[in-house]
Amino acid sequence: MTSPPEPDASVPEPQRAAPEPVKLEPVPSSPMGLDTVALRATITLAEDKLDQLAQRFYANLFASHPELRDLFPASMETQRSRLVGALVRIVGSAENRDDIVSYLEGLGRDHRKFGVITEHYASLGSALVLAFRQELGDQWTERHEKAWIKAYDTIAMVMSESAERDAVMSPAWWDAEVVFHRRLLDDLAIIQARPHTDYPYRPGQYAYVMSPRRPKMWRAYSMASAPRDDGLVEFHVRAVGAGWVSSALVWRTEAGDVLRIGAPQGYDLANPRSERDLLCIAGGVGIAPILAGLQELEQRLDGRRVHVFYAGRDRDSLYALPHLESIGVRYRRLTVVPVVSPEGPEDRSPDLMGNIVSAYGDWREHDVYLAGPTSMVQAALNRLREQQIPEEQIVCDDYGTW
Repeated sequence: MTSPPEPDASVPEPQRAAPEPVKLEPVPSSPMGLDTVALRATITLAEDKLDQLAQRFYANLFASHPELRDLFPASMETQRSRLVGALVRIVGSAENRDDIVSYLEGLGRDHRKFGVITEHYASLGSALVLAFRQELGDQWTERHEKAWIKAYDTIAMVMSESAERDAVMSPAWWDAEVVFHRRLLDDLAIIQARPHTDYPYRPGQYAYVMSPRRPKMWRAYSMASAPRDDGLVEFHVRAVGAGWVSSALVWRTEAGDVLRIGAPQGYDLANPRSERDLLCIAGGVGIAPILAGLQELEQRLDGRRVHVFYAGRDRDSLYALPHLESIGVRYRRLTVVPVVSPEGPEDRSPDLMGNIVSAYGDWREHDVYLAGPTSMVQAALNRLREQQIPEEQIVCDDYGTW
Protein backbone atom coordinates (compact mmCIF):
# COMPACT_ATOMS: atom_id res chain seq x y z
CA MET A 1 0.00 0.00 0.00
CA THR A 2 1.39 3.42 -0.93
CA SER A 3 1.47 6.28 1.54
CA PRO A 4 -0.88 9.21 0.90
CA PRO A 5 0.85 12.24 -0.65
CA GLU A 6 2.12 14.91 1.70
CA PRO A 7 -0.09 18.03 1.67
CA ASP A 8 1.24 20.91 -0.43
CA ALA A 9 1.87 23.80 1.95
CA SER A 10 1.60 26.27 -0.96
CA VAL A 11 -2.04 25.40 -1.58
CA PRO A 12 -4.31 27.09 0.94
CA GLU A 13 -6.91 24.87 2.55
CA PRO A 14 -10.48 25.74 1.63
CA GLN A 15 -12.26 27.79 4.26
CA ARG A 16 -15.09 25.89 5.89
CA ALA A 17 -18.24 27.75 6.67
CA ALA A 18 -19.01 27.94 10.37
CA PRO A 19 -21.79 25.49 11.30
CA GLU A 20 -25.21 27.00 11.66
CA PRO A 21 -26.17 27.23 15.33
CA VAL A 22 -28.82 24.70 16.32
CA LYS A 23 -31.94 26.49 17.48
CA LEU A 24 -33.46 24.65 20.41
CA GLU A 25 -36.89 24.88 21.88
CA PRO A 26 -37.27 26.32 25.39
CA VAL A 27 -36.20 24.00 28.20
CA PRO A 28 -39.18 21.70 28.78
CA SER A 29 -40.41 20.36 32.08
CA SER A 30 -39.98 16.57 32.03
CA PRO A 31 -40.92 14.02 34.70
CA MET A 32 -37.21 13.65 35.55
CA GLY A 33 -36.48 17.38 35.38
CA LEU A 34 -34.25 16.85 32.32
CA ASP A 35 -33.78 19.08 29.27
CA THR A 36 -34.92 16.40 26.83
CA VAL A 37 -34.76 18.76 23.84
CA ALA A 38 -31.04 19.39 24.35
CA LEU A 39 -30.33 15.73 25.07
CA ARG A 40 -32.04 14.61 21.86
CA ALA A 41 -30.25 17.36 19.92
CA THR A 42 -26.82 16.11 21.01
CA ILE A 43 -27.64 12.54 20.00
CA THR A 44 -28.82 13.83 16.61
CA LEU A 45 -25.67 15.91 16.13
CA ALA A 46 -23.48 12.92 17.02
CA GLU A 47 -25.59 10.40 15.10
CA ASP A 48 -22.91 9.63 12.50
CA LYS A 49 -20.04 9.48 14.98
CA LEU A 50 -21.38 7.69 18.03
CA ASP A 51 -18.64 5.08 17.87
CA GLN A 52 -15.99 7.84 17.87
CA LEU A 53 -17.81 9.37 20.83
CA ALA A 54 -17.56 6.07 22.70
CA GLN A 55 -13.86 5.80 21.85
CA ARG A 56 -13.24 9.31 23.19
CA PHE A 57 -15.17 8.48 26.36
CA TYR A 58 -13.04 5.46 27.20
CA ALA A 59 -9.83 7.24 26.16
CA ASN A 60 -10.68 10.12 28.52
CA LEU A 61 -11.63 7.75 31.32
CA PHE A 62 -8.48 5.64 31.13
CA ALA A 63 -6.22 8.70 30.72
CA SER A 64 -7.57 10.31 33.90
CA HIS A 65 -8.03 7.07 35.86
CA PRO A 66 -5.74 4.36 34.40
CA GLU A 67 -6.58 2.03 37.30
CA LEU A 68 -10.08 1.61 35.82
CA ARG A 69 -8.70 -0.03 32.67
CA ASP A 70 -8.42 -3.33 34.56
CA LEU A 71 -12.21 -3.45 34.90
CA PHE A 72 -12.62 -3.94 31.14
CA PRO A 73 -11.59 -6.58 28.57
CA ALA A 74 -8.71 -6.07 26.16
CA SER A 75 -11.10 -5.66 23.22
CA MET A 76 -13.48 -2.75 23.78
CA GLU A 77 -15.64 -3.03 20.66
CA THR A 78 -18.60 -4.66 22.39
CA GLN A 79 -18.25 -2.33 25.37
CA ARG A 80 -18.42 0.73 23.10
CA SER A 81 -21.49 -0.64 21.37
CA ARG A 82 -23.22 -1.12 24.71
CA LEU A 83 -22.39 2.43 25.78
CA VAL A 84 -23.90 3.85 22.59
CA GLY A 85 -27.00 1.69 22.96
CA ALA A 86 -27.45 2.81 26.56
CA LEU A 87 -27.14 6.51 25.68
CA VAL A 88 -29.68 6.23 22.88
CA ARG A 89 -32.05 4.24 25.10
CA ILE A 90 -31.76 6.71 28.00
CA VAL A 91 -32.41 9.76 25.83
CA GLY A 92 -35.26 7.99 24.04
CA SER A 93 -36.92 7.13 27.37
CA ALA A 94 -36.28 10.43 29.16
CA GLU A 95 -39.96 11.46 28.94
CA ASN A 96 -41.14 8.24 30.59
CA ARG A 97 -40.16 8.24 34.25
CA ASP A 98 -41.16 4.64 35.02
CA ASP A 99 -39.35 3.26 31.98
CA ILE A 100 -36.11 5.16 32.45
CA VAL A 101 -35.92 4.53 36.20
CA SER A 102 -36.50 0.80 35.71
CA TYR A 103 -33.83 0.68 33.00
CA LEU A 104 -31.28 2.64 35.03
CA GLU A 105 -31.88 0.56 38.14
CA GLY A 106 -31.20 -2.56 36.09
CA LEU A 107 -28.02 -1.00 34.70
CA GLY A 108 -26.87 -0.11 38.19
CA ARG A 109 -27.35 -3.64 39.47
CA ASP A 110 -25.72 -5.12 36.38
CA HIS A 111 -22.62 -2.88 36.56
CA ARG A 112 -21.74 -4.40 39.92
CA LYS A 113 -20.35 -7.42 38.07
CA PHE A 114 -17.72 -5.17 36.43
CA GLY A 115 -16.54 -3.92 39.83
CA VAL A 116 -18.10 -0.46 39.39
CA ILE A 117 -18.68 1.26 42.74
CA THR A 118 -20.33 4.55 43.71
CA GLU A 119 -17.00 6.40 43.74
CA HIS A 120 -16.46 5.66 40.03
CA TYR A 121 -19.56 7.47 38.79
CA ALA A 122 -18.11 11.01 38.99
CA SER A 123 -15.14 9.99 36.82
CA LEU A 124 -17.45 8.35 34.28
CA GLY A 125 -19.59 11.49 34.04
CA SER A 126 -16.63 13.81 33.53
CA ALA A 127 -15.27 11.55 30.76
CA LEU A 128 -18.66 11.46 29.01
CA VAL A 129 -19.26 15.24 29.01
CA LEU A 130 -15.70 15.83 27.82
CA ALA A 131 -16.20 13.30 24.98
CA PHE A 132 -19.33 15.14 23.80
CA ARG A 133 -17.50 18.47 23.96
CA GLN A 134 -14.53 17.11 21.98
CA GLU A 135 -16.61 15.33 19.34
CA LEU A 136 -19.14 18.09 18.68
CA GLY A 137 -16.70 21.01 18.84
CA ASP A 138 -18.38 24.32 17.89
CA GLN A 139 -21.79 22.64 17.83
CA TRP A 140 -21.56 21.95 21.57
CA THR A 141 -23.27 24.73 23.52
CA GLU A 142 -23.59 25.77 27.15
CA ARG A 143 -27.14 24.44 27.14
CA HIS A 144 -25.96 21.04 25.89
CA GLU A 145 -23.37 20.92 28.66
CA LYS A 146 -25.84 21.85 31.40
CA ALA A 147 -28.34 19.30 30.06
CA TRP A 148 -25.84 16.44 30.13
CA ILE A 149 -24.40 17.35 33.53
CA LYS A 150 -27.93 17.34 34.96
CA ALA A 151 -28.84 14.14 33.11
CA TYR A 152 -25.70 12.33 34.19
CA ASP A 153 -26.17 13.36 37.83
CA THR A 154 -29.64 11.82 37.66
CA ILE A 155 -28.37 8.70 35.90
CA ALA A 156 -25.57 8.22 38.43
CA MET A 157 -27.89 8.72 41.40
CA VAL A 158 -30.44 6.14 40.22
CA MET A 159 -27.80 3.59 39.20
CA SER A 160 -25.63 3.90 42.31
CA GLU A 161 -28.57 3.80 44.72
CA SER A 162 -29.93 0.72 42.96
CA ALA A 163 -26.51 -0.97 43.13
CA GLU A 164 -26.14 -0.18 46.83
CA ARG A 165 -29.58 -1.62 47.61
CA ASP A 166 -28.83 -4.71 45.55
CA ALA A 167 -25.50 -5.26 47.32
CA VAL A 168 -27.37 -5.78 50.59
CA MET A 169 -29.34 -8.70 49.13
CA SER A 170 -27.38 -10.21 46.23
CA PRO A 171 -23.83 -10.92 45.09
CA ALA A 172 -22.30 -8.98 42.21
CA TRP A 173 -22.39 -12.23 40.22
CA TRP A 174 -23.08 -15.91 40.75
CA ASP A 175 -20.51 -18.66 40.18
CA ALA A 176 -22.21 -21.58 38.44
CA GLU A 177 -20.66 -24.98 37.72
CA VAL A 178 -21.40 -26.51 34.33
CA VAL A 179 -22.98 -29.93 34.89
CA PHE A 180 -24.18 -30.60 31.33
CA HIS A 181 -22.90 -29.54 27.92
CA ARG A 182 -24.18 -30.95 24.65
CA ARG A 183 -23.82 -29.72 21.07
CA LEU A 184 -27.14 -30.23 19.29
CA LEU A 185 -25.82 -28.68 16.08
CA ASP A 186 -22.27 -27.95 15.01
CA ASP A 187 -22.65 -24.33 16.13
CA LEU A 188 -25.23 -24.67 18.90
CA ALA A 189 -24.91 -26.05 22.43
CA ILE A 190 -27.20 -26.57 25.40
CA ILE A 191 -25.52 -25.75 28.71
CA GLN A 192 -26.88 -26.44 32.17
CA ALA A 193 -25.11 -24.89 35.15
CA ARG A 194 -25.77 -24.96 38.89
CA PRO A 195 -25.21 -21.65 40.70
CA HIS A 196 -23.42 -22.04 44.03
CA THR A 197 -26.15 -20.01 45.76
CA ASP A 198 -29.82 -19.44 44.98
CA TYR A 199 -30.30 -17.63 41.66
CA PRO A 200 -33.76 -16.00 41.51
CA TYR A 201 -35.05 -15.18 38.03
CA ARG A 202 -38.24 -15.21 35.99
CA PRO A 203 -38.92 -17.04 32.69
CA GLY A 204 -38.12 -14.80 29.74
CA GLN A 205 -35.29 -13.00 31.50
CA TYR A 206 -31.65 -12.99 30.42
CA ALA A 207 -28.29 -12.65 32.14
CA TYR A 208 -24.75 -11.70 31.18
CA VAL A 209 -22.44 -14.70 31.28
CA MET A 210 -18.64 -14.84 31.46
CA SER A 211 -16.58 -17.90 30.60
CA PRO A 212 -13.30 -18.56 32.48
CA ARG A 213 -11.78 -18.98 29.01
CA ARG A 214 -12.70 -15.37 28.14
CA PRO A 215 -12.04 -13.28 31.28
CA LYS A 216 -13.84 -9.92 31.59
CA MET A 217 -15.88 -10.58 28.44
CA TRP A 218 -19.58 -10.75 29.28
CA ARG A 219 -22.32 -11.68 26.82
CA ALA A 220 -26.10 -11.78 27.28
CA TYR A 221 -27.97 -15.09 27.07
CA SER A 222 -31.60 -15.88 27.88
CA MET A 223 -32.47 -18.52 30.41
CA ALA A 224 -34.04 -21.42 28.51
CA SER A 225 -35.72 -23.09 31.49
CA ALA A 226 -38.16 -21.99 34.15
CA PRO A 227 -36.76 -21.91 37.71
CA ARG A 228 -36.18 -25.51 38.82
CA ASP A 229 -36.19 -27.25 42.19
CA ASP A 230 -32.66 -28.54 41.56
CA GLY A 231 -31.40 -24.99 40.90
CA LEU A 232 -30.08 -25.71 37.40
CA VAL A 233 -30.10 -22.84 34.90
CA GLU A 234 -30.14 -23.69 31.18
CA PHE A 235 -28.73 -21.63 28.30
CA HIS A 236 -28.87 -22.23 24.54
CA VAL A 237 -25.79 -20.75 22.88
CA ARG A 238 -25.08 -20.39 19.17
CA ALA A 239 -21.52 -19.62 18.05
CA VAL A 240 -21.79 -16.34 16.15
CA GLY A 241 -19.17 -15.47 13.53
CA ALA A 242 -15.96 -14.53 15.28
CA GLY A 243 -17.72 -14.27 18.64
CA TRP A 244 -15.09 -14.98 21.27
CA VAL A 245 -17.46 -15.80 24.10
CA SER A 246 -20.05 -17.76 22.12
CA SER A 247 -17.37 -19.90 20.44
CA ALA A 248 -15.78 -20.65 23.81
CA LEU A 249 -19.15 -21.66 25.26
CA VAL A 250 -20.09 -23.85 22.31
CA TRP A 251 -16.79 -25.55 21.45
CA ARG A 252 -14.52 -25.30 24.49
CA THR A 253 -16.78 -25.53 27.54
CA GLU A 254 -17.10 -28.79 29.43
CA ALA A 255 -18.60 -30.15 32.66
CA GLY A 256 -16.77 -28.81 35.68
CA ASP A 257 -16.11 -25.36 34.23
CA VAL A 258 -17.33 -22.51 36.44
CA LEU A 259 -19.17 -19.72 34.66
CA ARG A 260 -19.99 -16.34 36.12
CA ILE A 261 -23.61 -15.24 35.75
CA GLY A 262 -24.75 -11.65 36.26
CA ALA A 263 -28.03 -10.52 37.77
CA PRO A 264 -31.17 -11.49 35.83
CA GLN A 265 -32.71 -8.76 33.67
CA GLY A 266 -35.56 -8.30 31.25
CA TYR A 267 -39.15 -9.26 30.66
CA ASP A 268 -41.24 -11.73 32.67
CA LEU A 269 -42.73 -13.77 29.84
CA ALA A 270 -45.03 -15.74 32.14
CA ASN A 271 -46.27 -12.70 34.09
CA PRO A 272 -49.09 -14.06 36.26
CA ARG A 273 -50.69 -10.60 36.48
CA SER A 274 -51.60 -10.56 32.78
CA GLU A 275 -54.75 -12.24 31.50
CA ARG A 276 -54.14 -11.64 27.79
CA ASP A 277 -53.31 -14.53 25.49
CA LEU A 278 -49.72 -14.69 24.22
CA LEU A 279 -48.25 -14.38 20.74
CA CYS A 280 -44.60 -15.46 20.64
CA ILE A 281 -42.43 -15.06 17.53
CA ALA A 282 -38.95 -16.58 17.58
CA GLY A 283 -36.05 -17.25 15.27
CA GLY A 284 -33.03 -19.41 16.06
CA VAL A 285 -32.05 -19.39 19.75
CA GLY A 286 -34.69 -16.73 20.33
CA ILE A 287 -36.86 -19.73 21.19
CA ALA A 288 -34.94 -20.18 24.48
CA PRO A 289 -36.84 -17.64 26.65
CA ILE A 290 -40.13 -18.82 25.15
CA LEU A 291 -39.38 -22.37 26.27
CA ALA A 292 -38.79 -21.07 29.78
CA GLY A 293 -42.09 -19.19 29.74
CA LEU A 294 -44.03 -22.18 28.42
CA GLN A 295 -42.59 -24.45 31.11
CA GLU A 296 -43.86 -22.09 33.81
CA LEU A 297 -47.29 -21.67 32.21
CA GLU A 298 -47.60 -25.44 31.98
CA GLN A 299 -46.53 -25.98 35.58
CA ARG A 300 -49.09 -23.60 37.01
CA LEU A 301 -51.87 -24.75 34.64
CA ASP A 302 -52.28 -21.26 33.25
CA GLY A 303 -55.45 -20.80 31.21
CA ARG A 304 -54.10 -18.44 28.55
CA ARG A 305 -53.75 -19.48 24.93
CA VAL A 306 -50.25 -19.26 23.46
CA HIS A 307 -49.35 -19.13 19.75
CA VAL A 308 -45.66 -19.72 18.95
CA PHE A 309 -44.30 -18.99 15.47
CA TYR A 310 -40.83 -20.54 15.29
CA ALA A 311 -38.48 -19.84 12.36
CA GLY A 312 -35.23 -21.48 11.33
CA ARG A 313 -32.78 -21.35 8.45
CA ASP A 314 -33.92 -24.86 7.54
CA ARG A 315 -35.88 -27.71 9.14
CA ASP A 316 -32.83 -29.10 10.93
CA SER A 317 -32.16 -25.77 12.64
CA LEU A 318 -35.55 -25.93 14.40
CA TYR A 319 -33.75 -27.76 17.19
CA ALA A 320 -36.37 -26.99 19.86
CA LEU A 321 -39.36 -28.24 17.87
CA PRO A 322 -39.51 -31.67 19.62
CA HIS A 323 -39.44 -29.90 22.99
CA LEU A 324 -42.23 -27.56 21.93
CA GLU A 325 -44.31 -30.50 20.70
CA SER A 326 -43.85 -32.39 23.98
CA ILE A 327 -45.00 -29.31 25.94
CA GLY A 328 -47.99 -29.07 23.59
CA VAL A 329 -49.06 -32.62 24.48
CA ARG A 330 -49.48 -31.53 28.11
CA TYR A 331 -50.37 -27.87 27.63
CA ARG A 332 -53.27 -28.09 25.20
CA ARG A 333 -53.67 -24.32 24.88
CA LEU A 334 -50.38 -24.13 22.96
CA THR A 335 -50.27 -23.80 19.17
CA VAL A 336 -46.88 -24.10 17.42
CA VAL A 337 -46.31 -22.97 13.83
CA PRO A 338 -42.86 -23.90 12.37
CA VAL A 339 -41.65 -21.47 9.69
CA VAL A 340 -39.02 -22.46 7.11
CA SER A 341 -38.52 -20.65 3.82
CA PRO A 342 -39.49 -22.66 0.73
CA GLU A 343 -36.39 -21.15 -0.90
CA GLY A 344 -34.13 -23.12 1.43
CA PRO A 345 -31.52 -22.20 4.05
CA GLU A 346 -29.93 -19.43 2.00
CA ASP A 347 -33.15 -17.40 1.90
CA ARG A 348 -33.09 -14.56 4.43
CA SER A 349 -36.33 -12.86 3.37
CA PRO A 350 -37.30 -10.80 6.42
CA ASP A 351 -40.93 -10.50 5.30
CA LEU A 352 -41.69 -14.21 5.51
CA MET A 353 -42.44 -14.37 9.23
CA GLY A 354 -44.40 -11.09 9.23
CA ASN A 355 -46.58 -12.25 6.34
CA ILE A 356 -47.35 -15.58 7.99
CA VAL A 357 -48.14 -14.08 11.38
CA SER A 358 -50.42 -11.44 9.83
CA ALA A 359 -52.23 -14.06 7.79
CA TYR A 360 -53.17 -16.01 10.91
CA GLY A 361 -55.39 -13.31 12.36
CA ASP A 362 -55.89 -10.30 14.57
CA TRP A 363 -53.46 -10.08 17.52
CA ARG A 364 -54.60 -6.81 19.11
CA GLU A 365 -55.84 -8.52 22.28
CA HIS A 366 -52.56 -10.41 22.84
CA ASP A 367 -49.35 -9.77 24.68
CA VAL A 368 -46.62 -10.08 22.04
CA TYR A 369 -43.03 -11.26 22.51
CA LEU A 370 -40.48 -11.33 19.67
CA ALA A 371 -36.95 -12.74 19.91
CA GLY A 372 -34.51 -13.58 17.16
CA PRO A 373 -32.43 -12.09 14.34
CA THR A 374 -32.78 -8.38 13.66
CA SER A 375 -34.31 -8.64 10.18
CA MET A 376 -37.01 -11.08 11.28
CA VAL A 377 -37.88 -9.17 14.44
CA GLN A 378 -38.14 -5.81 12.67
CA ALA A 379 -40.20 -7.14 9.75
CA ALA A 380 -42.63 -8.98 12.02
CA LEU A 381 -42.85 -5.95 14.31
CA ASN A 382 -43.75 -3.68 11.39
CA ARG A 383 -46.55 -5.98 10.32
CA LEU A 384 -47.91 -6.21 13.86
CA ARG A 385 -47.89 -2.42 14.18
CA GLU A 386 -50.06 -2.30 11.07
CA GLN A 387 -52.67 -4.06 13.21
CA GLN A 388 -52.36 -1.19 15.72
CA ILE A 389 -51.30 -3.38 18.61
CA PRO A 390 -50.55 -1.07 21.57
CA GLU A 391 -46.81 -0.64 22.09
CA GLU A 392 -47.12 -1.51 25.79
CA GLN A 393 -48.24 -5.02 24.79
CA ILE A 394 -45.10 -5.68 22.68
CA VAL A 395 -41.66 -6.74 23.92
CA CYS A 396 -38.70 -7.36 21.58
CA ASP A 397 -35.35 -9.04 22.14
CA ASP A 398 -33.03 -8.47 19.19
CA TYR A 399 -30.48 -11.31 18.82
CA GLY A 400 -28.56 -9.73 15.93
CA THR A 401 -27.78 -11.84 12.87
CA TRP A 402 -28.66 -15.48 12.23
